[in-house]
Amino acid sequence: MKNKAVTCFFLAVLASGCAKSSYTVGVDFSSDDVKKIEKGKTETSELVMLFGEPFSKVVLSETDEKWLYTHSSGTANVQSYIITANIETKGIQKTLDILVRNGVVINYTYSEGDTAINVN
Repeated sequence: MKNKAVTCFFLAVLASGCAKSSYTVGVDFSSDDVKKIEKGKTETSELVMLFGEPFSKVVLSETDEKWLYTHSSGTANVQSYIITANIETKGIQKTLDILVRNGVVINYTYSEGDTAINVN
């Protein structure tokens, strides 16, 4: 009987496990450079010099485009148990959304924040 209990214990340990992974989406950019953008003055060539090519460009009209710069990075941890699992992610996300008209920035928004999810 004792051997069965020891065997069950080791099987339970083998059935549980953990994994850790890192992720990155987009190219990181300096939030300090966002302060250099001037509505009505900054041109698209200056944006490319500051941030590189955008993550995406959307044509809105003959004169307007929406440029999006985004960067997310972090880690994901999974602890697996026999019946359940614990999933935890931590990271940061930055988004710079720019409206361009005739090659000049007319408006932009910037957001930055931590991302955290914990699922049991």
